[in-house]
Amino acid sequence: MKNLELLKKLDECEYPAEFLVARLLGKKGALFRDWGAFIDSTNAVESLQNTIFYPFLKENAAAGIWRFLRYEHLWVYKRMNSKLRMRFGSYFVYHEINTLVVCLRYLSGTKQQRGRVVQELHNCLLHNDIQDILTRNINFIAILQALETRLTTYSELFAGLRAHYEKRGIAALEIFMRDCFLVSLLSVKQPSMLKSFLQYMVDFHNCMSLAKCLRWHREAEPILISGGNITVDRFQRAYFRQDLAPVLRFFRLKDVEGDTSDIQKLENALLKSISRKLQRWSLQRSVDADLLFYLWQQYCYTRNISMVLSTLLLDDEPVRRSIVA
Repeated sequence: MKNLELLKKLDECEYPAEFLVARLLGKKGALFRDWGAFIDSTNAVESLQNTIFYPFLKENAAAGIWRFLRYEHLWVYKRMNSKLRMRFGSYFVYHEINTLVVCLRYLSGTKQQRGRVVQELHNCLLHNDIQDILTRNINFIAILQALETRLTTYSELFAGLRAHYEKRGIAALEIFMRDCFLVSLLSVKQPSMLKSFLQYMVDFHNCMSLAKCLRWHREAEPILISGGNITVDRFQRAYFRQDLAPVLRFFRLKDVEGDTSDIQKLENALLKSISRKLQRWSLQRSVDADLLFYLWQQYCYTRNISMVLSTLLLDDEPVRRSIVA
């Protein structure tokens, strides 16, 4: 599948899919469930010393939790046979978008920030060609030009990447990159379950973009991506009416009103909605559903732990409500 052009080439693995699922279900049994105890702990990191997350936190503090997720993705991907890699390539590409965006942010900054790129790429699944470009000792514009040349072999949507940065800056470039990846992922044939997942994520990004515009930047139109379950037209109508409620009704979210006063609450509700959908799929006991829910759970655990560690000085109750399980 075309998505594999963006991912690291690894030796073939011939494990049957069912064997991998059995191993992952065994690993799920080691996950802790008591988020309250973790949040209430006087030493959050040490409270996880008997978990799979602790080695990464001990070595790299709070930032280590995202290293855990990259390691976990690499571990799973290595053990997928060629058919599974083709089916799940889009999932891994979706998560590597953030790796690429963070690296570009560092590369556009100070010399000290540029030095963090190698750490960010540790255990990532981006293709070696892309990693080589990101670690070249050349100026940022030259890196962008090389990256544009490489990515346009995957999709013409990336044409103009460098010019986009030169005209609008790094923040706009990050949005441009995310949009190009999501649109390109949905433009190629995907297994039905992975396509539905990507559509949910497009809906999520569009809803958050609209909510932030209504909350903070009413004069700027939201950046919207086509291909989700909710049409771009519906989001645009909500924007022009300055009313998020019609969109939220489509999501059938719990405990979220039509206003945009609490962006974090909305994000939590959307992610919890996606979790419920993926969990229902996993009840089918199919290989794809089990794998997808396992990978999503690893993301949710990583996000939750990162959030708790970054809010240690805040009141516990809002943090509890933000846990996506």
